[in-house]
Amino acid sequence: MDTYTNRDIYCSSYLIAAGMQLKSFHKTNGITTFEFDNSEKLQDLVQEYYSMNAFVNAMQYGSAIKNLKSVIHSNTNSKSNYNYERPTLCTSKWIKEYKSIL
Repeated sequence: MDTYTNRDIYCSSYLIAAGMQLKSFHKTNGITTFEFDNSEKLQDLVQEYYSMNAFVNAMQYGSAIKNLKSVIHSNTNSKSNYNYERPTLCTSKWIKEYKSIL
């Protein structure tokens, strides 16, 4: 299958929050490249993102950003088949954190 790659953490986070699977990531000279399986749906999402018409759950987007920042700052040089799972909205951890705020 064809792949889509980019170095934009925020676009990649949006793709993950929108349901796309991160296939792998690679680091070269301190620059992280994110790789996804290319599809028409992915291309539509990228178009929505860059045309400022993108909508996803804010908590999922924020969580994806945090997780990709961890990837960027990890000491791993390359990782294949990363299999990042998109966070779900109502995990027990999230519910406990939310209740503690109230």
